[in-house]
Amino acid sequence: GKARPSAIVGRNRENGEILVIIVGCAIGMLSGLFIPWLPLRVLGLVGGPLLGFAIVFMPYRKRTIYKWFEIDRSYRKLLRSGQARYRSGAMEAGTRLDGTEVDIGPPPGIGRIRWLTASFGMEELAILLHQDRRTITCALEIEGPGVGLRDSEDQEALVERFGNLLQHIANGDGFVTRLQMIARTLPADPYAHVKDVERRGDPDAPQWIKDSYDQLQRMVSTSSEQHRNFLVACMPYTRDLAAEAMHYGGGDVGLAAIMAREMSDICARLAEADIKVRHPMSPARLASLIHSMYDPSHPIDAIQTMTRRNAWPAELDATHPQYLRSKTRESETREPWCHATAWIKEWPLTPVGVNFLAPLLVHTPDVIRTVAVTMDLEPTDVAIERMLTEKVNEQAEQARAAKLNRVADPRDFAHAHRVDQRGEDLASGAAGVNLVGYITVSSRDPELLARDKRTIRAAAGKSFLKLEWCDREHHRAFVNTLPFATGIRR
Repeated sequence: GKARPSAIVGRNRENGEILVIIVGCAIGMLSGLFIPWLPLRVLGLVGGPLLGFAIVFMPYRKRTIYKWFEIDRSYRKLLRSGQARYRSGAMEAGTRLDGTEVDIGPPPGIGRIRWLTASFGMEELAILLHQDRRTITCALEIEGPGVGLRDSEDQEALVERFGNLLQHIANGDGFVTRLQMIARTLPADPYAHVKDVERRGDPDAPQWIKDSYDQLQRMVSTSSEQHRNFLVACMPYTRDLAAEAMHYGGGDVGLAAIMAREMSDICARLAEADIKVRHPMSPARLASLIHSMYDPSHPIDAIQTMTRRNAWPAELDATHPQYLRSKTRESETREPWCHATAWIKEWPLTPVGVNFLAPLLVHTPDVIRTVAVTMDLEPTDVAIERMLTEKVNEQAEQARAAKLNRVADPRDFAHAHRVDQRGEDLASGAAGVNLVGYITVSSRDPELLARDKRTIRAAAGKSFLKLEWCDREHHRAFVNTLPFATGIRR
């Protein structure tokens, strides 16, 4: 639903906002005590609290002054430090005598990363240790279950099986507490099928069959896209995890072994949820995926020469406030790619179907986009306690409004109904899920990017979503659509 504060001061307000209001009131009180001149004293008494309330509540560039303060400060600091422009040092890094590559630093916004590997069946699994975030992640490429091709009963059964997957992960004794689903949409060659028919077709086939097939190809070859789906699992680095890793050899080896064990369990649950795992993301596959997100012209499956230091772009420019520019050495043109990221500000407030994201994921052709949804899981008992606290606060707010004879806000009734519905789901054993979504749009130039942003905003409206573009912080927001399971605060 909508993240809407339910009280002017207090519940659902950040501590910094409350502090600003308190400081404004304190300035007003001190002005009344220590300023002798009456007009200036009155100005201080009134102006101090008004200034605090204006900073916190007054709309400013679709947000508030308080919200923009840290964004503007960080953006100016980024420009002054020179870190807004990144250049890869892969060419000059070299290779050690034992054949291993010298690591290079990632672009701004990602933080320090250490690459690990583990055996996963007959293949290799890439595991990333995020040292600044103190998390461990790895990824799988999956195939979507095709919700739109199923009837309503099968859709409900599919949702129930996926809920069982989340419940098992949240209430189990494993260490994975966060999942990220990534849907990557890229353009494909619309005439690939025609070329395949010309190469492998039977020249002696009847003419009416050829004519019928040509007509069918002309109908479907106007636009073509490839849809790739990925699942990212995340473990927070805790004392319990470190102690468990000691049983597997300790250090990086133990952490990699635990993550491989957790992913084996998740793969078994995915099979029960009718979600097919194509393959685990090896270091080469993961590097190619990250590289293609910076340069969409790079095929995801081109993994022959991909290494972990080749995952990052050759150049990255975060100086423009409205988009991010990146360029790789194998780019077809000298012009960089432009990327803009939006976060899903508001989820549907009304009941929706299982495939409510179809306008955004499928029905928006010719737009290169990445949709990432990160789910932070919590055990059922913890979620029930949080739900009860929220319900008590909601009832107290309604009772207070009734005593003051306030007009009832229909959004409050809708929110109370959603809280009750969530309580029923949790009572039946469902897991607690906190989720956040991000959408990245990529285009060749700023004009096309502006057009694609409008298209995506319209598609999001059809999916009952509201977006907010992350201006002046695209270098950080873009990372939330990479396979790192970031973007949510626990």
